[in-house]
Amino acid sequence: MTSALYGELARYYDRIYAKEDAAALAQRVEAVARRALRRPGRRLLDVGCGTGRHLVEFRRNFEVAGVDVNPAMLRVARATLGPKIPLAEGDMREFDLGERFDVLVCLFSAFGYLLTRGDRDRAAANFFRHLAPGGVALIEGWVLPEHWKDRHTDLLTYADATTKIARVTWSYRRGDVSMLDMHYLVADGEGPVRHFTELHRMALVPPEEVLGSLRRAGFRARVLRSGRFALRGLYVGVRPPAPPE
Repeated sequence: MTSALYGELARYYDRIYAKEDAAALAQRVEAVARRALRRPGRRLLDVGCGTGRHLVEFRRNFEVAGVDVNPAMLRVARATLGPKIPLAEGDMREFDLGERFDVLVCLFSAFGYLLTRGDRDRAAANFFRHLAPGGVALIEGWVLPEHWKDRHTDLLTYADATTKIARVTWSYRRGDVSMLDMHYLVADGEGPVRHFTELHRMALVPPEEVLGSLRRAGFRARVLRSGRFALRGLYVGVRPPAPPE
């Protein structure tokens, strides 16, 4: 999707989410991946890599690559990661890198932007194609329906010596879709205070729906719903190993 957050505000993204502990999330996900992989794994693909915040962490222990649908986010990621990390523009439902990985991650609820079963099935099948036999996909879901707070207002702020950001979000639902009406005020000393608005639509689906997409793609799948992942779930899909010759 295109939006202010992933376009005009891309260079502020990491400041907007400064309170999110990207390192802790990456470490937790890597630990789950290592247990599920059951063999050495050296190559990791981050789908919906955004500004590369998690790739910074994953590249400590993996050869990494990233895919994102938003060019502005990829520009920030390239500036952060340098020219040696492969980054590609592509939709998670249809990108084709022509290679396979040991681990594939899709974090920070990017999968929630897929609003239909058909789109989730296409993405899951594409993830399966990009994994080597025995490889592992880890998908951080969007808020589980039973944990959704309807008609809820939230305020997020950020401030440093030069930049001040305030975001007010009005969240509600229409059927099985959560609607996040976001308004940003940004002041960075480069001109007048700017106002940005956007509406995010993300699917509210029970875990069985996401597990179904993974299993139809060929994965052995389960969901973790504790600790960091209690509200959203972390879906773990294992591509079965190749049969012995």
